[in-house]
Amino acid sequence: MPARPSPSLLLGRALQVAVHLFRFLLRVLGVTLTSPAASRRERVATEVAHLAERLGGAFLKAGQLLATRVDLVGHTMAAALGRLHDNVRPMSGRQALGEARAAFGALPAGFDEALRRPPVASGSIACVYRAERDDGEVAIKVRRPDIARRFAADIAMFRLAARLITRLPPFRRVPMVDIVTQIGDSLVGQLDFVKEADNLRRLRADLSSFPEVVVPATRAGMCAGGVITMDYISGLDRLAVDRLPRKTREAGVVILVRAVYRMLFVEGFIHVDLHQGNVYFQADGKVVILDAGFTFRLSDMARGRFTQFFAGMIRGDGESCAEILLSTVRSIGKDADVAAFRRDIADLVVRNAGAVARDFDLAAFSVDLFDLQRRHRLFAEPEFVFPLLCLLSLEGTVRRLHPMMDFQLEAAPHVMHGLLVNSIMPFD
Repeated sequence: MPARPSPSLLLGRALQVAVHLFRFLLRVLGVTLTSPAASRRERVATEVAHLAERLGGAFLKAGQLLATRVDLVGHTMAAALGRLHDNVRPMSGRQALGEARAAFGALPAGFDEALRRPPVASGSIACVYRAERDDGEVAIKVRRPDIARRFAADIAMFRLAARLITRLPPFRRVPMVDIVTQIGDSLVGQLDFVKEADNLRRLRADLSSFPEVVVPATRAGMCAGGVITMDYISGLDRLAVDRLPRKTREAGVVILVRAVYRMLFVEGFIHVDLHQGNVYFQADGKVVILDAGFTFRLSDMARGRFTQFFAGMIRGDGESCAEILLSTVRSIGKDADVAAFRRDIADLVVRNAGAVARDFDLAAFSVDLFDLQRRHRLFAEPEFVFPLLCLLSLEGTVRRLHPMMDFQLEAAPHVMHGLLVNSIMPFD
């Protein structure tokens, strides 16, 4: 965990963000005034991606998450932001070697040569290098230097913004600080490569019942400090899915959805970062899941209640969903209209139950759900944000590649499994 940022670091980062934003606005103004209408949208999208790359840290991570939501930002913006998953400016070879030597001292065989070459992928937190060894090819993931300080400053700024927002009358009882803190802690968790290596091993074990899902194995003795070494999987191309036959794409999406539902409802272990740089669909029907840094482990209470809530969604039982949310509320003010809250939540659930992916807009549902809590001053467990973030990322892929999937019904067997295996009694 990075230390709390010093005032000078926080001020310096805030000034850096302000300067980049000012320059971005000038460039966008120039594009608007000088570009033909036909190319203007694409050029603005490119500038947005460049802004996220220049800002780096948590801002770059936000750009990656937006890239998964074609339905929200449009194809042009999503395509421009998609580059941020694995093709941003890499660290230098000297920096990569420095991080690896700090982790190991004497480098394992094959590392020195590999880290001097350009990486095969470059993301917001780390670069990935390919090395050939006597025991097979490996992927070496090396953390960027000084990324912890930048993330710490970004999250501190977001937390400050959340505190300011909660002073506005419409948001005075919104648990924005709790939500930002939990998300920030999970983002910071991505910097702990020892923890991520453990998460990869857990992800691989928990999904071992899915033969079509590939999670690379970590290499013993070659994960330390800011380095994770795992089996190298060749042929990964985030754009290849668009060239696959429709049936192959749809079958891959079904496999991914079922794997995620098992993790969510049975294991309570959430992969929040299911973007195109971490999920690959292959021609042989396999689905490759990489990177387990941005994950979250639900408490037993939150997992149980969220599973029950989703079961209510599948049944179209709005009243049950409303009662489940109420059961997690931390405090109820004297002015709260509980009856109206129950009625409005039940109506929202009924209106959205039973829709296929093309017609079910989880983003709009989540906004409406949060708005109803804000309006009635009754807020469910903040941990619910994480399964919603996971499903929002997943839904973006489903809507793009398999829009006729029944996104909710596919969850049914895993919801029931979660209720039975973990001895969660149906909410009454």
